[in-house]
Amino acid sequence: MLKSVLEKSRALPWTIGNRVFPCASPLVMGIVNVTPDSFFDGGTHATPDAAYEHAVGLLQQGADILDIGGESSRPGSTPVSEQEEMDRVCPVVESLAQLQDISEDLGNPGHREFLISVDTTKAKVAEQCMRLGAHIINDISACTMDPDMPSVVAKTGASVVLNHMRGNFGTMQADFKPYENVVQEVRQELLAQAKKLLDLGVKREKICLDPGIGFGKTVQDNIDLMKSLECFRDDGFPVLIGTSRKSYIGKMPGLEHSDRLIPTITAGIIATLGGVSCIRVHDVKETKESLLYLEALKSDGPV
Repeated sequence: MLKSVLEKSRALPWTIGNRVFPCASPLVMGIVNVTPDSFFDGGTHATPDAAYEHAVGLLQQGADILDIGGESSRPGSTPVSEQEEMDRVCPVVESLAQLQDISEDLGNPGHREFLISVDTTKAKVAEQCMRLGAHIINDISACTMDPDMPSVVAKTGASVVLNHMRGNFGTMQADFKPYENVVQEVRQELLAQAKKLLDLGVKREKICLDPGIGFGKTVQDNIDLMKSLECFRDDGFPVLIGTSRKSYIGKMPGLEHSDRLIPTITAGIIATLGGVSCIRVHDVKETKESLLYLEALKSDGPV
């Protein structure tokens, strides 16, 4: 029975740059917050140099993608100007792009081949980061907060993550209309945004959908989405999931005092069985080890 579950959980491939990643085991996206106020590690890597060192550490732990963000999206966070966000993320992206250029010729774990994502809702920030060597635009507003973002995705050839969110950073958890059917509504809204990109010529295989766990949703909404990830995969787009250390976990019965690490790893395993192509996490090493274990279970031959 377990073997059949593992076989049915195959994710869709995701095209990033000029490469097609099969995603039979999900890509692991490591989070690099160049911010003083992110909910989990705010201030720990708030300077470009500290963020770069943290990013290299995530590579050593096995990250496939580094997601560089310069503006916190936690509820009630302070907005950041376009220039300030550029000042935070661009030096990190540029330094990592230089490392990525030489990584193809180096085999040691500290210089392994990897991909660069920029976590932003601002079109100019995304465009500049793509010029500097990024491969992915991870827009938590699904390209709704900046009207120029869809055209930037199209003209730069970026791969893109469309994350579902209603409202903005300040209001998404305090002032939103309850869902009648969260799975269907989130699907419909993400597909509508994906269609806008398709109409601009963005290739379907470059568009990744993220149901937006924790973004303007109740605990039950998040649970319902986690139980229905295969529905998003069945829409024909690769799927990314990001549940890492999020506060809704601490609102679940019995987890009020959890550090949220083990629930995060468990969520990653569930997401893998649900057919996601990428998992976005703070804890790369632990996530990578759990995925390697699942891969061993899929194997028919000797380990």
